[in-house]
Amino acid sequence: MDSKNSSPNVLTTDETKILTAIADRIFPKTDTPGAVEIGAVHYIDVALAGDYAPLVPLYRQGLRMVNRFAQKKFDRVFCLLTEAQKDAVLIDFESGAVAGFKQAAEFFETVRYHVLEGVFCEPQYGGNRDMIGWRLVNFPGQQFGYVDAYVNKRVDLAPVAMDSSKVKEK
Repeated sequence: MDSKNSSPNVLTTDETKILTAIADRIFPKTDTPGAVEIGAVHYIDVALAGDYAPLVPLYRQGLRMVNRFAQKKFDRVFCLLTEAQKDAVLIDFESGAVAGFKQAAEFFETVRYHVLEGVFCEPQYGGNRDMIGWRLVNFPGQQFGYVDAYVNKRVDLAPVAMDSSKVKEK
């Protein structure tokens, strides 16, 4: 599947737009690519079609509530808010301060976690496009034959992704 040009697997177009706007605030583009450019939204949609399928109801309800809460708070849907207004909505979700949605904090934390997974995951899972996430933090990937542990050490190696052709299907 081409992560750059594929349509959503699980989420509707409107849900994907809201998730994209959320991901853009969680890991925004600056002078380096953000979550959206790195493919985190595609990663989440692929994951929701697979191992994260039990979380689809939480995502659907949470994305719907983000829009409702934005409309209640600012009289506009979430995607049309300013960056500061989007941040205000997400801060309320993060703290669980959304009346009528007891899972607001759980939803926000789940999405935040999945956005970061999508930024830094093994590229074969649909995120970390062109290993951009790894390049941002100088992570070399799974280097075959590297004798010294490179955790917490600077390593001068180009990132290498796992060969997906050698991954066994479940």
